[in-house]
Amino acid sequence: MSSITPKMRVLLFLYSSQNLVGCLLAIGGLGLFFGGLIFDWWFLIVASLYVVGWFVVPHDKNQELRVRNEATQSDLTECIDDLIDVSKARLPQEAIERLHHIRSVVVELAPKLVAGKVAMNSAISMVNAITRDLPETVRNYIHLPPAFATLHVIDNGKTCKQLLIEQLDLLSGQLSKIAENIYKNDAEALVINGKFLQEKFHSVSFIN
Repeated sequence: MSSITPKMRVLLFLYSSQNLVGCLLAIGGLGLFFGGLIFDWWFLIVASLYVVGWFVVPHDKNQELRVRNEATQSDLTECIDDLIDVSKARLPQEAIERLHHIRSVVVELAPKLVAGKVAMNSAISMVNAITRDLPETVRNYIHLPPAFATLHVIDNGKTCKQLLIEQLDLLSGQLSKIAENIYKNDAEALVINGKFLQEKFHSVSFIN
């Protein structure tokens, strides 16, 4: 299994609750300094406030471990494959088709996730969608009697089957939005690299 990349480790730190709370308290200390309420030892006070914020918030030891253990292509795709295998007999064909579409998106995104090319908030959102939200959505549906799920209207004139398809579309849309942002960044990087190469290898004429 791939180890977490240095970039991903930095992003985990930056997005951690400890760092965010510490920064907020430190900013508050700077506000006291610029407001003229503290003078001597102001730097030590600001640094101490950050440390207090860091230790006050419980450290989520599971977050990095969960990203490390779940953010590999094989783990994420196997999660969906297992979900399809155990639930396909109870799911409508439309739902199976959407699960396969979600799987195809994950296959494309997972290598970038492991390489640390996905923003930490998007990485966590993606992992949660695949390992938590998607299984829970399917599990809630397959526990229902088939006839009830297909025929009984329960919410805003929709059956459980219609709600399932709607929720799968929402999850698919969330993943597609993450993919769109990643591909947009890749395209921008390609344009920048092209301009760099043009400038680097552009022939210069010294004769007018």
